[in-house]
Amino acid sequence: MRKTKGRPKSFDEQEVLNLAMEYFWKHGYENSSLDDLLKAMGISKGSFYHMFGSKEALFSKCLQLYRKKQIDYLRSLKQEFGAKATMLKLVEMTLTELKTTGRLTGCLLMNSGKECYGRYEDLSKLIKEEYLAMQSFFTNALQEDIDKGIVKTSLSAKELSTRFMNTLNGLVLSVQAGATDDMVESIVQQLKEMVE
Repeated sequence: MRKTKGRPKSFDEQEVLNLAMEYFWKHGYENSSLDDLLKAMGISKGSFYHMFGSKEALFSKCLQLYRKKQIDYLRSLKQEFGAKATMLKLVEMTLTELKTTGRLTGCLLMNSGKECYGRYEDLSKLIKEEYLAMQSFFTNALQEDIDKGIVKTSLSAKELSTRFMNTLNGLVLSVQAGATDDMVESIVQQLKEMVE
């Protein structure tokens, strides 16, 4: 018997993943129903199961895509401006989002960690891996600037990257919890002082 290849897919997997990532980022993992995801992605249930298998598998791919896109973007900023300027630019972009929209979306990895920690074992492991990959990027970038004397610190690059990432994410959580303008300014000043 001759084997048939089956029906060819009629969508771009990368584009569909981007749409799913944006949907998860806006609504969270648990609040994203399969029907809503299918509408957002513009694909059928059959295509979804054929390409991704499950909502959790799709979410895993979206988390990996998010980290890759973020690191690619940060790498391009770093090549153009250096690590210190890139980190300050992240603070500036966070403030611009807040001033422009009145809210902060936050990092998909951090948002997902908060939602999935202790509830979804495989997703929790993946979120940790992706988060550590982001930290590794910042650590390596900072080490280059420390070696060149651009960033002066008594901390190791890893300690500094940990403090910076946690303080930046803390800024987002503080805003989401209703921090006053004075509180936001204080956290922003702390972030700037870390890498100056």
